Amino acid sequence: MTHVVSFINLKGGVAKTTTLVQLAETLAFIKGRRVLVIDLDPQTNATIALMGESRWEAADEAGQTIAQLFLDQIHDTHTFDVSRAIVRGVSNLNRITIPQGMELGPEVTYPRIDLLPSSIRLIEAQDRMADISTRSHYTISPMEVIRRALEDRFAQYDYVLIDCPPNLGYITQNGLEVSDFYLVPTIPDKLSTYGIPQIVKTISRLRRARSLKIACMGVLVTKYQSNSNIHKRGLDDLPGLLERAFDESGQAPAPLFEVRMPQANATAEAMDFDRSPTNFRDKYGRGKSGSYTNLYELPMILADEFIHRLSEQGAESVDGPAS
Repeated sequence: MTHVVSFINLKGGVAKTTTLVQLAETLAFIKGRRVLVIDLDPQTNATIALMGESRWEAADEAGQTIAQLFLDQIHDTHTFDVSRAIVRGVSNLNRITIPQGMELGPEVTYPRIDLLPSSIRLIEAQDRMADISTRSHYTISPMEVIRRALEDRFAQYDYVLIDCPPNLGYITQNGLEVSDFYLVPTIPDKLSTYGIPQIVKTISRLRRARSLKIACMGVLVTKYQSNSNIHKRGLDDLPGLLERAFDESGQAPAPLFEVRMPQANATAEAMDFDRSPTNFRDKYGRGKSGSYTNLYELPMILADEFIHRLSEQGAESVDGPAS
């Protein structure tokens, strides 16, 4: 079963992309799962972290990024080719050992990360998304571009992780449209959590209006500094903020993830594609963080909780919502 999860926060700089990349690499190279990352953020940070600048520049020049998919719809062109645009086997941790005797066909099934890269040209597309309806004589909604072009590819993966831009415009709505869940990474301070009620309200409205299945799987504390009084107060205030936000939308409050991702230089350095880590531990750091033994353990703990939450919420969707 494929799980599609969008990562979103209206505030930049909250480690949204860093968290997604960490999770993608852990799911692929530690848990042995097949992962597709779709980068919808015009900053292209997930793209550069996973495939490097030179490879990305070639893809962008060839018109094989997610931006071109939208621009084709806007300009009635046909440059984007999903089979060419999805970059296979990204990440500088791509040290896969093929089991003896395995025959690799055109659709490789061993654990890996594939990537649909982003482009700064998404800004141009975002400003013109409303044109899609008029150009198509209202046969295509600006929210359905990804669904129409990509959804049949999702079954090839265990997880599809979508990096959304820090807004709730049409590009983001395309990601939400195909998602089972959304996850909100946030620093526990006022500015970073300020937009969470707006996210909850808007997605709740979209879910009702478009009969979507999406639900919030939780809020993840990032860049946490245990010695910061501001972070401690923010962490204490988060449950009440979530309760109010979800209550206004008629939903049970989304849970906080138990794991807290700390502020750490090693985590930031891990996003540099040009580094040559020898293994997962080398990439994510052996230094200590809070009560955890090593930094590299944190993505593993996050992945375990992520998988567990998907399993629990999947069971709820089968049994029906809890009363």
